Amino acid sequence: RTGRTTHSHPVTVNADWSVTTPHDIALERIAIAMGGYLSCVGLVDHLAPALRELMQRQGRRAAPRLARTDGGRWVVPGPPLACGCSTFGFADVAEAAEHWRSAEHVANEHGVAHRDLTRLARRVLDAHDTTFAQPPRDFRAKGAVRERRGVEYLWDAGLHPQMIISVHQAVWRDGPPLPAWFYLGAMSRRPDLGWIADTLRTVPDEDIAVWLCWTDADLDRAHPAARTGWLQAGVPRVAIAALADGSYTPIDVAQVAHATGRSIQSAAITLAAWHRAACHPTPEDVAQLDQLGVDRWYEPSSAAIDWLCARMPRRDGPTRTQVGLVMAVCGTRAGAMQALVQGIYDPLGAARVMGIPIEIPTERELTSQ
Repeated sequence: RTGRTTHSHPVTVNADWSVTTPHDIALERIAIAMGGYLSCVGLVDHLAPALRELMQRQGRRAAPRLARTDGGRWVVPGPPLACGCSTFGFADVAEAAEHWRSAEHVANEHGVAHRDLTRLARRVLDAHDTTFAQPPRDFRAKGAVRERRGVEYLWDAGLHPQMIISVHQAVWRDGPPLPAWFYLGAMSRRPDLGWIADTLRTVPDEDIAVWLCWTDADLDRAHPAARTGWLQAGVPRVAIAALADGSYTPIDVAQVAHATGRSIQSAAITLAAWHRAACHPTPEDVAQLDQLGVDRWYEPSSAAIDWLCARMPRRDGPTRTQVGLVMAVCGTRAGAMQALVQGIYDPLGAARVMGIPIEIPTERELTSQ
């Protein structure tokens, strides 16, 4: 442990990553349990597994565990390590992948000495006469990536050509080459490739594949056919992504369309706009806004709602959604404030404050509805 070697002998790391020594490791474990120290036990229990993991990463036999932040930086998720990679991140995915497969990072993950792991890794690379600098030549992989040097770029990002082929066959076996950005999304976000394949059968588009890969959300797992229907209805992708990120379901969109006479496309755009403002009105709320004369293409302003919410009491005050609905009826922050300070938190009351004529349905009309 102090670095003074009293005895040395050859050690063999076998093809199955087992370790062969000229003495009995089981007996050494007993000696360690009695307070001794023998380096071969640490080699077998810790250093050899770290070496195996390092070589799997160097050979691109394991896909990197990387994540892209909202700011566009690539980080290695997980508990903080001595290298600090989980906090500062990398500007380029290739830099992040290079660090993820470095001896320094793997040594920190496994709690072994960086110097020992590097020395053993060098022996393995020399024995197999490789540095993993270039990807294996595979023309099928070339045909699966749109960019001219896409396979090389993805190799630097940590993806083996065989992995590229497998992903392409899983999502679009007979389809055209897909952008490298698609494979990066598949690597970092790990979406359901079967769901992407099912969607592409109805909406076959390479850019749609990339978009699906980078925007999948919990709603897609609960309602896997929702995006297909919305795409077929002509709903803009930005609205679909907002709906998938929020808690509105296809049923909510259909209810808004039925209650207001909107198309599915228009209903989806309306609910997506409310979600982007961090509000969640019900389909009935949206229908009531229509009845009160609010423009059907009205989009709530997050900044205006923030301004109003900051001036409302936190206790027994209105919810953000209530503030947004009052703002929609009043049209201005001043008008909304006038209603809110009077304790009016519903659209109907706000309409009365603003002097908006309200047509109350008769009992016969309600029955017919």
